[in-house]
Amino acid sequence: MIQLIAIQMRWSPQDGSSPGAFIARMDGLMARAAERLDPRKPALVAFPEDVGLLAALAVLPPGLRNQPTMAKAMAFALRQQFLPALYHRLRYRVSWARALLLAIQPRLVPLYLSAFSTLARKYRVVLVAGSAPLAALPHASGSRLEALRPRGPAVYNTAALFGPDGSLIGLQRKVARIDLEGPQGLDLSPGSLEDIQVFPTEVGRVGIAICLDAFAPESPVRERLARLGAEILVQPSANPGPWTPEQQADWLRGAWAATVQEGCFVYAVNPMMTGALFDLAFYGQSALIARDADRTPGDQGYRDIGPMPGFLAVAQRDDSEEILTARVPHPEERL
Repeated sequence: MIQLIAIQMRWSPQDGSSPGAFIARMDGLMARAAERLDPRKPALVAFPEDVGLLAALAVLPPGLRNQPTMAKAMAFALRQQFLPALYHRLRYRVSWARALLLAIQPRLVPLYLSAFSTLARKYRVVLVAGSAPLAALPHASGSRLEALRPRGPAVYNTAALFGPDGSLIGLQRKVARIDLEGPQGLDLSPGSLEDIQVFPTEVGRVGIAICLDAFAPESPVRERLARLGAEILVQPSANPGPWTPEQQADWLRGAWAATVQEGCFVYAVNPMMTGALFDLAFYGQSALIARDADRTPGDQGYRDIGPMPGFLAVAQRDDSEEILTARVPHPEERL
């Protein structure tokens, strides 16, 4: 028996008002999740995509949190970090957005990695730490966090996976980008399909497909994860748009289709981000999904679509903060 937990977080810029505020916010969410856990059984906990952007805010000047729009926040941050950003812009010939992200890597990387490593160890869980904008981090199994040094010029939307002892099991880079992540937005780099891995853990073989990477045909990531033998698909997500009936139907093409319709995975965990980051509003219903649809009640589903097979748990609202949990047989028992 294992436990699956999806943390649907409602964020705001204040969650990144300082490194201490970021750490306390993450710990508070984990403490709420831990109240539902049986410490005697292995557990997988997953945070939403882009939670690491709050760590980025935490290492930037405080006035950033008071800006009304994302564009003005970026402009404010560049004024405050002009010389470091200019250095990276000239050295690597990259955009101002990428240069700013590169400039903060020496503070962002240790905050993001150490915060979630501590939480994984404190609560003794396998932890998918959402994702963060990280430069290339050369990582081998057993690497010490303090030994990891980010290297430019690329910056990826990267998910980190930690073991119950706090060790960094692996890093996964997002391959497909949405407009917000593209050249006119954060200017993140696309990851390589060949770098996609599956990670053995005590809860099963975990594959991570960050948001759009779990959709086909937009991205072949989930097909690669299936070929590599992933048993649990984790899809950290942040949807910057209304949760309309059309969006809900489209969302079924992701983790739900891969798990229930195609049977590629035994389970899927899809934590969603909600709330507003400056002028960007995020909506979505987190879900826990099982391949064996005939073993699920079939009485849950997205808000406007209604009950469907395969859903173990679904968030009640698309704009709330909720924690979903399910206790299920180990994947190897259901193969």
